[in-house]
Amino acid sequence: MMIRHLLFLAVTLGLLLPSAAAQSLPEQLDAVMRQHYPSDRVPGGVLVVKQGDEPVFSRGFGSADPKTGAAIKADTHFRMASVSKQFTAMAVYLLAEAGKLTLDDPLAQFFEGLADTVGAITIRQLLNHTSGIWDYEALIPDSQTVQVLDADVLRLIRRQEHTYFAPGTRFRYSNTGYCLLSLIVAKVSGQRYADFVKQRIFLPLGMDEALVYEPQVEIANRAYGYHPDGDRFVFADQSLTSAAQGDGGVYLSAQEYLRWAEALLVGGFPSSAYRDSLEAEKSPVNGNVYYSMGWFIGREKDGTACLFHSGESTGFHNIVYLNPHRGLTVALFTNRDDMEIAGIFERVAQLIGINPQVAATGESVSLFRWLNEVY
Repeated sequence: MMIRHLLFLAVTLGLLLPSAAAQSLPEQLDAVMRQHYPSDRVPGGVLVVKQGDEPVFSRGFGSADPKTGAAIKADTHFRMASVSKQFTAMAVYLLAEAGKLTLDDPLAQFFEGLADTVGAITIRQLLNHTSGIWDYEALIPDSQTVQVLDADVLRLIRRQEHTYFAPGTRFRYSNTGYCLLSLIVAKVSGQRYADFVKQRIFLPLGMDEALVYEPQVEIANRAYGYHPDGDRFVFADQSLTSAAQGDGGVYLSAQEYLRWAEALLVGGFPSSAYRDSLEAEKSPVNGNVYYSMGWFIGREKDGTACLFHSGESTGFHNIVYLNPHRGLTVALFTNRDDMEIAGIFERVAQLIGINPQVAATGESVSLFRWLNEVY
């Protein structure tokens, strides 16, 4: 009788307390996001997951603008920070594909007044962070009060006679390189960089509201960046380096990012040769990871290739992951520059079954934290 009673009690509790295993994947993803971003009144984030043609999850949490109470949604526009680099690299790739430049072209071909060592750096080395060029952030005068533009980065670099190491010999992440690449795109195309990206990348893919940031241009439906300070958040939307375009100036929504990812994974944008070029141009970073034209490239345990990148700037943290073999896209954008994103992405990755082998020793590590240490 006692055994029968205990069995009845266990069954009853099982019905009243559904397990995580009984939850669908969207329900589990929702629970993860709500645990980290429980309040609608403070900054939060948006998570989108797509597998093949199936949208698995697309939902915002928290406030895009706590001052107005606007909620974060899948169409809210976030600053991409370094996730922007894949668009700068694509702009360069489009010009190379059209025969307007080659990846072996040196900086001296585009800009006067550079030291010989700096002038000999190639476009390929800028794209893959193997140039050794100085970090422009370290060269900004302490007296600087206005935002630095890409053209200002060039002026700062013109004063440098040396590089950190011989160009092409190793990896060192460089925002400077991507600011110079945006200037090269403008010089070669004869268009402003923001216009070239809009007309040649965003509009053809239906990313109609995506844009490259310009101080005087209003961004509709945008998230504003915040920094955590104890139990509150402080407005921190812009810094001295937030107006530079090539290294981190793209603003777009999670919905628009899915269009971009689908074009790369399925649509063969801009051509079928692009993914082959990513593989051919890759340079070693460390462990099992390479870098190629705006992407970190790794391998899953099953041997499939995956592309990923994070973005970190004042008020914003982001991370994206693509697996071409699985047709999988994961994008997590936040308008707060805390490390909550690291734990979120780690749990999301576990639920979806992704685990890039980024550590040389093969152990599992938080992808966002690993990327944070790389640059």
